[in-house]
Amino acid sequence: MTLPFNWNLIVGFFPLLLLLTAGCQTVRNGSYKTRSYVWVGKHLNRPWPHVIDLRKGEKRLVFVGCDHVRDTTHRQFSMIEQYFRQVKPQIAFNEGGPLTRQYQSLHEAISRDGETGCLKFLSDKAGIHMLDGDLNDSLEYALMLRRYPKEQLFLYYIMERTVIPHLSGFNGNEPFEKVYPKEIETYYVRRGFPLAEHERGLAYFENLYQKYIGRPFLPILNADVEKFDYVNGGNCLFCALGRATKMLRDSVLLAKIDRALDQHDRVMVTFGGGHALALEPALKQLMRRKRAPGPVALRTKAAHATR
Repeated sequence: MTLPFNWNLIVGFFPLLLLLTAGCQTVRNGSYKTRSYVWVGKHLNRPWPHVIDLRKGEKRLVFVGCDHVRDTTHRQFSMIEQYFRQVKPQIAFNEGGPLTRQYQSLHEAISRDGETGCLKFLSDKAGIHMLDGDLNDSLEYALMLRRYPKEQLFLYYIMERTVIPHLSGFNGNEPFEKVYPKEIETYYVRRGFPLAEHERGLAYFENLYQKYIGRPFLPILNADVEKFDYVNGGNCLFCALGRATKMLRDSVLLAKIDRALDQHDRVMVTFGGGHALALEPALKQLMRRKRAPGPVALRTKAAHATR
């Protein structure tokens, strides 16, 4: 199942995504008001999940801001299950791309895919669709390349999505020089990031690192990581770039939720906690919109009326 979606809406919003003052508490993301990711960074030290439960008339939206963990004992998973059973959503959205995997148990779902697996297991069991709430990488690359030089974008993406997860233990004991070529092919070349043959090797990335950071790349967690952390304001080039990628993804998620609420009365979302904090004002704004009951609710009412 897919919702009708106008990508021109996102392309039209995109210039607005970058017109922000990083130190402000609120910014504009298209037609929505969101919290600055610099503000978000100062409020991440909290018990997760951060649940946003909004209602207006027949409509209800539950957005669960999660910690990206696979610990089955973490309280966020019992809370996702609790809200799912209470809300009985008609459609759900996850972060991180489409997920088609089926699970034998909730424990397996959480162990393999964290909050996304949890939501997928519950959605499958309830017979509802869980849709990707995120922006696919190919479109994100294309849109971001309209605003930033390719070198800067590539260096940011490699640090944020390949280097830092690897140094945090994501790939176990596998050496970085073996992880790098696999990641380049899978997550960049195949998904449309424009890399010439000579730009696909580790040496190209290391040269970019030296050029922009001013010292040789070392595969260790050091102070340079802060130069790629979206929470840091000031004159931090790659931090601002990171915030722009998050706001672009947020604009897509907001548009998808907006469309879903036009068609359904009960919507549930699991996404990273930072996104939840940033989007909370926008979700309240979105929920205030006047809407007709969704088709499912109208069919239910019609069925009761004919009894």
